[in-house]
Parts: sequence; structure tokens; C-alpha cells
Amino acid sequence: MVLSFIHTADVHLDAPLQMLGERYELRQDDFRQTMKRIRDLVYEKGADFWLIAGDLLEYHGGRRSTAMFLRDLFASIAPIPVVIAPGNHDPWRTDSFYQTLEWPGNVYWFTPEWGVYEFPEKSCVIYGWGFGQPHVYESPLDTFPGKFEGYAHHLMVLHASVLSGSGEEEHHPYAPVTLQQLVQTGMDYVAMGHIHKPEQFMHPVKKQPFAAYPGSPEGLTSKEAGERNVLYGELDHDGRLQLTAIPVQSRKIRKLEIAGNGVETTEQLIDRMEQQLIEEKDSDMMYITLTGERAAHFQPPLSVLQQRFSRFFVLQLTDRTWPDVDEDKLIADGGVWGRWLSKLAEAESRAQNEDEREIARLAKQEALARIGGTIR
Repeated sequence: MVLSFIHTADVHLDAPLQMLGERYELRQDDFRQTMKRIRDLVYEKGADFWLIAGDLLEYHGGRRSTAMFLRDLFASIAPIPVVIAPGNHDPWRTDSFYQTLEWPGNVYWFTPEWGVYEFPEKSCVIYGWGFGQPHVYESPLDTFPGKFEGYAHHLMVLHASVLSGSGEEEHHPYAPVTLQQLVQTGMDYVAMGHIHKPEQFMHPVKKQPFAAYPGSPEGLTSKEAGERNVLYGELDHDGRLQLTAIPVQSRKIRKLEIAGNGVETTEQLIDRMEQQLIEEKDSDMMYITLTGERAAHFQPPLSVLQQRFSRFFVLQLTDRTWPDVDEDKLIADGGVWGRWLSKLAEAESRAQNEDEREIARLAKQEALARIGGTIR
């Protein structure tokens, strides 16, 4: 018998997203529509479980009406179990909606104590642990009590940071776990949350995915561009797991660079942008960076561009162009502009890391923009 599930995490309903301004409520409706779309997938796939690995509804700022929306949404697929492990943005607190609302009987919560739910009719056990507060720096797997015997399938729902071993993690990763710890639990699959970038982890012996982050199902920032997915899993009696990413987003975030090389007028720049944006959907959220060397006498008028391309749901423009100023000649001439550019070049060469180099490059672009504005 094949066991199936839909796995999502990091929805962040009612997240602040201040940059959206008057579009905030429209974007929140996107998030709710995405949750309904995931609910429909659970139905369509005939999934045995809906696994939600934390950061579902913001503890700070989450609204009662949104919690009630979730309550009704989950009730609409009863008796299919909805199994939730709270994360650092929606911890299991006594004053949270998770504890103050009455939830349908098909909703199963994990708390800061390891929990186990048995589903004998499916020969399945689901284990889980949830945040009790926003900051947890210890590994929850240190206290994992072990798995039950006598069941064909063993699943876990966990909001945690998988340590890469490279030493590049945040200084205090929340609920840090290692791949070795995950393997030692003996789970067929660990449904994880916390990291918004999709990632699957391969079992060292079975050579198949055994833990994964689905990523956020709806992009929250410009870093979460493109398709956003949930994971559909099918687990057979022999423990073979098939994972499929299914796009569910209501609206895509798109990041584009448009080169302004040689542009001398506003009209030329608009024409170039129209050519590159003709296939883009009005409903998308566009984050556009203007790059390249432009005419020194021309400065891209962002307010005009914002108005001309207002058809997009969100449009954020960043000007990273620079004027066609002869830097080497200015430096050779030894004037004030040349000395300025020379010092910035020295700062870039002395940079100790990529962040410092980026700061130096941005300072140089700003200098070139100002110099270009004085050269006609």
C-alpha cells in the first residue's frame, strides 16, 4: 500500500511585508488563495496526510480572522489529518491562536515536548516537535525518544536548521540538527521547515531523499523569486520514496537585469525595457535592476519609469548604471575627480571580503554618477 502526503512550510500568513503599502491586503489574499490551492491538492492527490512544518501563521501580527480561515480550511478536508509542527515565527504559546481557538479533530499539533501520533489503519506513525518560544539554540533531536516498532511507515515533522558542516551557518542557528542525527532517527521521511530555499537531502545508504525543505509556497521577498512549490510524497511498503515538487504560488516574484548600455534618453530606455518586459505578466511582482554604462549626461528617471510600467502588481526599480566617464584619464589628470576615483579603487583592492568589495563598488558607481552629472 502506498502512503502519500503533501508537505509545506513557511507560509508566514500575516507577515508584515511593509514594503507593499496599500497592496498589503491584496498580497495577504494571495497567501490565503495559495493555502486553498494546497488544500485542493491534498484532495486531488488523495493524500493521506497534510504535513505543515512550521511558520504557518505569524505569532506577532497574526490576526484572529486568519486563524479562523485556517480552522475552516482544515475542517473542509476532514477526516484527512493535518499535522503541524510550530516554528520560531509561530511558537506553541498559551496565548497563541493555536491554543486559544478550538480546532477541528483532524488537526494534530506538536508541542515543545516530542509527540507521536499513531495511524494504525495506515500502518504509520508521525513524530514531531514544535518551538515553544521564538529562539531555540539546542538540537531538538538530542531528546528524540526513538521510533515505535510494528509500523510500516515512519514520518517526522520538524522546523529546524540542517547544519551544512561548512561553518557558514548563522551565528546561532535555530534548532540546529545534523544530517547524521536525521539519519539516526530511522525515519522514512522528515518534513522540514525554516529554510525558504527548497532543498532535498539524500539518505547515505538508501540513496533516495529522506528529508527536505519544500521552500515557501508563496514568495515573501525578492530572494524568493520564480516558482514556489509544495512537495508531494509517495512512500511504498518497501520504503521507496518518490518526491515531486508542485508549483502552487498565486503570484510570481521576478528578478531581472536590464542593461542601459549606450542609452541617452528616457525614450530609448523605455523602448528597451518594453522589449524585455513584453512577455512578463501584469500580475507578477517585478524587481528590476538597471545596469550597464549609459551616457554621462543621462540619469534614468525612476519616477517616470515607475509610472510607465505601473501595470505590474509590484514594481521596484534599482539604478545600478554608471556614466561613460573615462576613469583612467581622470585619474591620470590628477584632479579632484581623479583623486576620488583613485582612493575608491584602492578601497576596493584592500577589501577583505565580498561585502566590503560590494560597498566599494557601490561607492564608485555613486562617484561616477556625480562626476557624470558635471560633464556635459
